Amino acid sequence: MASGWLGGLLVVALAASAVAQAPSAVKARPAWNVAEATARLIVTKEQDDFFLTRLPARTGDKPVAAVRAFISTNEVMTRVVWSDESQVTVMIDARDAKRGQPVKIYAVPGDKRAEPGPSTLVDPAPLRGCAQRTAGMDLPRSLADVQMLETRVDGRPAWFTVSDSSKLPTTFKDWYRGDWTRKNHLVDLQTWLVIPAAGRYRFGLAGVAPAWLLIDGRPVLEHPAHQPYDKWTSGEDVPLESGLRRLQVRTVCRQEIDTGLAWKRADEPGAATNMVMLTGGDLREGRWETLDRIIHPFATAESGAAYRFAGVDEVFVPFTLKDASSCWGTNHVAHWRVRTGQEMGSGGTLATVFRKSQLPAGVTVTAAAASGETAGYETVLAYEGPVWSEAEVSTRITGIPAACYADDRVHPIIRIRTTAADGLPYDLVCDFEFTDGSRTNRTDQLVTDRGWARVHLNEMEAGTLARLSWSLRHHDVEVNHGAARFLREPFTCLPDAVSGETLKCGDEFVVLVASKASRGDPVESTVVLPGTNGVVLLDGFIYDVAADRDDALPWRVLDLREIEEHEAASGTSLLLPLASLNDIMPASAAVVAPSLLSLSREGGTGGFERRLSALTGLLAGPAGGNPRVVLVVPPPFDVLPGCGCQPGAEPCPHAAEARPYAEMVVRVADAHGVETVDLFTAFQTFDYDEPLVSNGRLTPAGAALAESLIQRKLGSGSPGR
Repeated sequence: MASGWLGGLLVVALAASAVAQAPSAVKARPAWNVAEATARLIVTKEQDDFFLTRLPARTGDKPVAAVRAFISTNEVMTRVVWSDESQVTVMIDARDAKRGQPVKIYAVPGDKRAEPGPSTLVDPAPLRGCAQRTAGMDLPRSLADVQMLETRVDGRPAWFTVSDSSKLPTTFKDWYRGDWTRKNHLVDLQTWLVIPAAGRYRFGLAGVAPAWLLIDGRPVLEHPAHQPYDKWTSGEDVPLESGLRRLQVRTVCRQEIDTGLAWKRADEPGAATNMVMLTGGDLREGRWETLDRIIHPFATAESGAAYRFAGVDEVFVPFTLKDASSCWGTNHVAHWRVRTGQEMGSGGTLATVFRKSQLPAGVTVTAAAASGETAGYETVLAYEGPVWSEAEVSTRITGIPAACYADDRVHPIIRIRTTAADGLPYDLVCDFEFTDGSRTNRTDQLVTDRGWARVHLNEMEAGTLARLSWSLRHHDVEVNHGAARFLREPFTCLPDAVSGETLKCGDEFVVLVASKASRGDPVESTVVLPGTNGVVLLDGFIYDVAADRDDALPWRVLDLREIEEHEAASGTSLLLPLASLNDIMPASAAVVAPSLLSLSREGGTGGFERRLSALTGLLAGPAGGNPRVVLVVPPPFDVLPGCGCQPGAEPCPHAAEARPYAEMVVRVADAHGVETVDLFTAFQTFDYDEPLVSNGRLTPAGAALAESLIQRKLGSGSPGR
C-alpha cells in the first residue's frame, strides 16, 4: 500500500454546475472537532498503536502550526517528528482506537510551521516485529531465500513490540508454536529513525542466525549465520539524508530471536545518542478533507500474491483498489485510470494486475459528485514482496493431421493447459501464413476452466497454409508460444518427435503435405549400386523376427511393426516410424515394406496412404539425403495383420482387400516417381511347393522370395535362394 501524504496527489476540478448549485441542496458537513482548522486528515487505524502520517506543510495560505488528533470526540496525543517546506510528519497515539476505526488529524494554521521538539509522547516499544512459522529447518543464505520462505508460511502472523533488540529473546513465549521438527520462524523487524543531519552512518548486526538490514527498502548489511552472539558484523558507511529513515531487519529463528541491532555516526565514537528509535508503526496515508469542498477523494491499494509463469522473467502483481472518497451532501461515482491516461473502469472496488516492470505506477481515482464537482486522488502502487507461485503453462495444436494431402480440410484447435488459478485472462494471438504469400491474424480472449482451455480456429484446406503460429499472452506478456509448419515436398527436415497425434521438427509442429497426383513420368531405375551396403529396409511384413537374423541379412532393418506396437494409442504409435528416420538415415537406398497393421487399427485406408506418401517423400527428398527409394507392394495375405481373424481356406474379409492395398502402394510410388518391387504379382505367379504366407505373415519361403526380388531390384542377387 502506498503510505504517507506524499504517496498521493490531490487533483481538484470544480464544474460550473457545482458553483451554481443552491446551498440548500447540500447537506450539513460532518462534525468538526477543531473550529480553527480548515482541513483534516482521516486515517484508519490498523495493527499499530502508534503510527506515523504526513500532512501538507501549508493549509490555505498559512503554514500548519499545530496538529491535533481525535478518536471520535476524544483528543489523543500527537508529536511532530519532522517537518520541512512540503510536509509535516506526525506520530499519533492510537491506543484508544479499535482496529478499523478512523482517527481525525486536524491541521491547525498559524504564523509559523510546526517544528519537531521535546514531547511527552514516546512509544515505549518502538521496535515492531512479526513472526510466522515457515517450512524447513535450513537457514536461508540470501534475501531471495527469505522471500521464498515467506511464500511457505503455515500460520497467521504474530505481531509484537519491544523497547529494544535486547528484549527480543523474551517475545517467543507469546507467539512460538514449535513442534518436534523445530521449523524455522520467519521474523521481520521494523523501526523508524530520525536522521538529524545528512551524513555517513554505520550499522551493525549480531546474532547466531543470519540477518539482513534494509534502510528505506534498500539492503545495506548482511550478517552471516553461525556467529557467536557477541560478534558484530559492521557494514560499510551508509550515506543518509536528513529526515525519517525506515529500518528493517529480516531474519529467522527456531525459538528465541537473538538478533542485535546498533548504529552510529561514522565520524563519531560510540552509539549515536541523538538517533533513537521513534516507533515501529507504519507510515500511513489518509483522506484529506477541507471545509471549502464537498468531495474529498482517496483510495487504498492492497497488493495480493504475486505470481509468474515458468520460463518468463516478468512478475505479475494483483492489486485491489478501493475507493475511500467522502462526498458531503450527495452521492458520487468513482472512475479509475493509470497515470498514462488509460481508463481502468468504475466502481467502489477494482481488481487489477500490474506487471512488476511497470511499478511503481500511479493510479488515479476520480470521484464525480452528482452535484457536478469532481476531484482526483493518485495513489502510487509498488511491490517488493516475494513471488508466491510459479505456474506452468503449455500450448499444443490439435485438429491437424500429421500427414495429409493438399485438398484435405483441417480444423486447427489450440489447447491450453496451465497450473495457474482459473479466472486469469489470456489473449491467444494467432498468425496465419498462406502459400500465396498473404497473411492474416486473429485474437481470442479466454480464461481457463480447471486449468484447461481451447480455441477453435477457422477450417481450411491444408494446401493453402504455409505456417500457423500462436502466442499466448497474459497482460501483454507472452507466456507461451508455438507454431505448426505445413511442409511440402521436397521435405527439408525429418520429424524428430511425436507429440500427441502430431509430429514435431525441433520446437515446431509439422504437417507433411504429401504428393498425391502422378508425376506422369515412367519410373526409371537409378544407378545400380555395387552392392547392398548402405541399404536400409523399413520392414512391415517381410521378416518374422528380424532381430534374430541381423547378422545374416544383406541390409539394415528397421522393424516398423515393433515401432507401431510400442504404444497403445493408435495415433501416436502409427506416427513413430516417421519420427524414427533420423536413426537410420542417410542411406544409399531405402526399401519400404509398409506395415499393414494400421489398416486394421484405423478401419480404413485413408491414413495408411497419406502416411506412406509422407514417409516416401521424407525418404526420397533432401531431408533423407536423396537416397534411392523402393516401395514393396504387399502380397495377398490370408488374414490381415492385427485384424484378429483366424486363417482359413479363404482370405478373411479384411485380407480380401489385398488388391486395393497393393494399388495404394503403387499409386504412392507413382506420385513420387520411385521404384517398386511387386510381391502382389510375384506371390501369385511363382510356383512354390510350400505356402508363402501364413497367419498374416510371410513364411520362410515367402521371406526368401521377397528378399531375392528386392536384391534383384537393387542390382545384386537373383530370384530364389
